[in-house]
Amino acid sequence: MVARLSNLSALKDFLSFLATVSGDISHVTAPPFILAPSSLTEFPSYWAERPSLFTAPAHESSPERRVLLVLKLYLASLQRQYYVGRTVQEGLKKPLNSFLGELFFCDFTDYDLTSEKESTSTVRVVGEQVSHHPPTTACYLSADDDGVHAEAYSTQNTSLSGTSPVVRQSGHARYTLDKYNETYLFPLPDVNVRGVLSGVPWPELNDVYKIVSTSGFTAEMTFIGKKFWRGERNCFEASIYRTADEHKKAIFTLTGNWSSRFSIFDSAGKEIEVFDLAEPKNLPVPMNITPIDQQSPWESRRAWQATFDAIRKGDQGSVVREKSKVEDAQRQMRKKEKTEGKKWETMFFTRTDDVEDDSDALQKLFDQYEDSEVDRLRGTNGCWSFDTEKEKRWKNGQGSSRAETPLG
Repeated sequence: MVARLSNLSALKDFLSFLATVSGDISHVTAPPFILAPSSLTEFPSYWAERPSLFTAPAHESSPERRVLLVLKLYLASLQRQYYVGRTVQEGLKKPLNSFLGELFFCDFTDYDLTSEKESTSTVRVVGEQVSHHPPTTACYLSADDDGVHAEAYSTQNTSLSGTSPVVRQSGHARYTLDKYNETYLFPLPDVNVRGVLSGVPWPELNDVYKIVSTSGFTAEMTFIGKKFWRGERNCFEASIYRTADEHKKAIFTLTGNWSSRFSIFDSAGKEIEVFDLAEPKNLPVPMNITPIDQQSPWESRRAWQATFDAIRKGDQGSVVREKSKVEDAQRQMRKKEKTEGKKWETMFFTRTDDVEDDSDALQKLFDQYEDSEVDRLRGTNGCWSFDTEKEKRWKNGQGSSRAETPLG
């Protein structure tokens, strides 16, 4: 109890300090006790930890139901993303800011539950921190045997509204189905961190977001944050309609809580499914990851191993020391690169300055948004795409040149 009260007192002091900082506060060092033993580079894995859900649209012949399955995947992935892999009861903690060049690899395997395919589905994940100022994380997810692929990039900016941190994201995720030659564009919602002074903060999403597709259907979501004195947390309403229908007549509607359970209704208002994240069949499958001692020094869990261990033990002094070792080494690397006139090269992703330099399918999806929305989806730090040629070079041991370890 004494430790908790001490932490809350330190947290109030920290928030008071943040109130004096204008603009982006992402670079401000957070107190050790609010840190989670994970890094932002690992976040893309939450999209892949239910492989049968990730691949289900590839085995659905109805385009309307494919959009529904895509929306279901999107919603089912939010809880683990925005609670940083923790339960709702535990509340959220802040992940570590990734260092430039940080890498994360893993894969997930489970049984595909669709009637057409009873074999296993495997989704592999490649994550990379492609920029540090501003912080941008890029990722690639692929279920090769199913012909399902996704890639995304997010640039984050954190500010303070009262005592509530607000994390704004620019960028997008792109989900493709080879069999149907379809592409879906996923938005990346902003998050308001509520209840910070309670010691068990939680995330809230607000506003309206759309998933648009080349299939001719749109999924529109309205996130509804908890009111101050009443209401539930993490609520939403959603509908699926034909993109060309100016009346937006719903083919399916969904309502509930993105962090627990939600219902799906057909066009007649009949409930056809309840998706409960707590049901055993809907739980994430175990992550497959290379043992830490066999990972590259640039991989997230190896690079931050000592820091993560200190966070888990609650050893705040060690958290500061170990975290500073990595951060100080990175600052020295940037100074050396500047002195030598070297430009950082990413390992797996390539930047273009505008979406128009990318695929025709992606451009058609951007055309379905208002100009103001396109600016956000394009991102504030260029457009990042997974580069298969870079991956081939990396597999052949010819990846981008860098120091032996992130410690220099």
